[in-house]
Parts: sequence; structure tokens; C-alpha cells
Amino acid sequence: MKNLYNIEDWSDVSDLRLGEILMESGKINLTHLSMVLDIQRFQKMPFGQILISMKVINENDLKQALLIQNFIRKRCKNE
Repeated sequence: MKNLYNIEDWSDVSDLRLGEILMESGKINLTHLSMVLDIQRFQKMPFGQILISMKVINENDLKQALLIQNFIRKRCKNE
């Protein structure tokens, strides 16, 4: 399991979606992921906002996961 609040834990990752980052960090599980994807089929809500409204993660967790995602994408572009 990777620490969501330690950017160095993510240096070996090549590309992950937001849900994958949150799962890797233990913030959500497969059930949460499945529920969010089902909700997104019917409602036009961002992935992270659904998790916040479900009280599965908080805003800080979402912001940090997005920072990790951005870090990974930038690093992969530079390689």
C-alpha cells in the first residue's frame, strides 16, 4: 500500500487513474470504485466529488490524489 501523502511512494508508478490511486493508497476499495462508476452512469458528477458526497474520502484526500496523478503524468511525459 502506498502513502497518499508521500509523493516518493509513487515514483515507480507509470500511469494511474484517480480511482486506482485511491485504491493503491487504501482510501477506497473495489466496492467503492464500483459504486462510483455505477453512479457516474446516471449522474454527471466528477469521480472524486461522488466519493466525498459518500463520505468515503475528504477534500484533502481528493486534492492529494489529484496532485499524485499530476505528478505521475508529468514525470511520464519527461521520460
